[in-house]
Amino acid sequence: MKKANSKKIAIIGSGIVGQATGKGLARAGHNVLFYDKNPNIIKTLKNDGYHADHIENLSTVETDEIEIFMISVPTPTKEGRVELSFLNEALTSLGKAIKETEKNPIFVVRSTVPPGTTENLAVSVLEKESGKKAGKDFGICMNPEFLREVSAEKDFMNPWMVVIGCDDKSAGLALAKIYKIFKCPIVHMSLKEAEMMKYAHNLLNATKISFFNEMRLVGDKMGVDSEVFFPAVVKSAEAMWNPEYGTKNFGPYGGVCLPKDTEAFFTWALEVADFEMPVLKGTIATNKLMQESVTVEQQINVHSYHIVPALKNNFLQREFSKKTKNKNTFQFDGASSIPL
Repeated sequence: MKKANSKKIAIIGSGIVGQATGKGLARAGHNVLFYDKNPNIIKTLKNDGYHADHIENLSTVETDEIEIFMISVPTPTKEGRVELSFLNEALTSLGKAIKETEKNPIFVVRSTVPPGTTENLAVSVLEKESGKKAGKDFGICMNPEFLREVSAEKDFMNPWMVVIGCDDKSAGLALAKIYKIFKCPIVHMSLKEAEMMKYAHNLLNATKISFFNEMRLVGDKMGVDSEVFFPAVVKSAEAMWNPEYGTKNFGPYGGVCLPKDTEAFFTWALEVADFEMPVLKGTIATNKLMQESVTVEQQINVHSYHIVPALKNNFLQREFSKKTKNKNTFQFDGASSIPL
């Protein structure tokens, strides 16, 4: 790997994500300093030849030389709610540490946090503790990680994409420079969009696992081998190979097959296999919610993009002229939304 223009980067929180990030950036040619609260982690990193210390020992001299702070502290779930105390503690220490610095560092949140956290918590704490102003005296970005626990270091060195959320364009571009060496797509978006994207990433993975587990349970009850039909499903289902399927447009699913088959299979599994499918039940409920909330204009935009442009206007005039008593919807026989 060709070495990058070296920058001094501090890793705040040196667990799995922090170590994979820091070690990868060190291999890329950057001067990396690790900080953590766990003495065992600090000792191990030192034994491996890295600069490592307790975050409370982050001196003004070191701070004045650091160009990028990458925050990878835990954000665990406690009683169903995200716990941000570790992040708040780290931000407080960092805000105090940069109080006297003359440089304009960039703070990068790598931890998974709910939308609005970077803007509302990180910025406010850093500004309060440092007396400085975001966008003027320091930059702030959200840079979600997609590292798998069992292969975190390998994943960092071979990223399939990098997402940078930033409302300050200059900070986002500066952060992107350290990733250019990895030769992967770099996607820029806002802070909130990056935070939301990371949750969507994780939730989609969880939902996919639960869906196939649900189908496996039904198959097992009926003596159907899921290991035989699953490989075929992942090749046949458009949702598995078309990135735009279900994401390109806004609205409920409709047509001939999806509404009838979701309800029919749910009822069949309940009555014949004696199993209530919670994921499928939620899918049907969400679709009904969308049917009630999507406006006429949105329905037209969602479902008419498939139509050949030359026929589109005539089709819309003919098929969308039949209004129901509800002014916000149309009546279409045999479908839950608009069949094509």
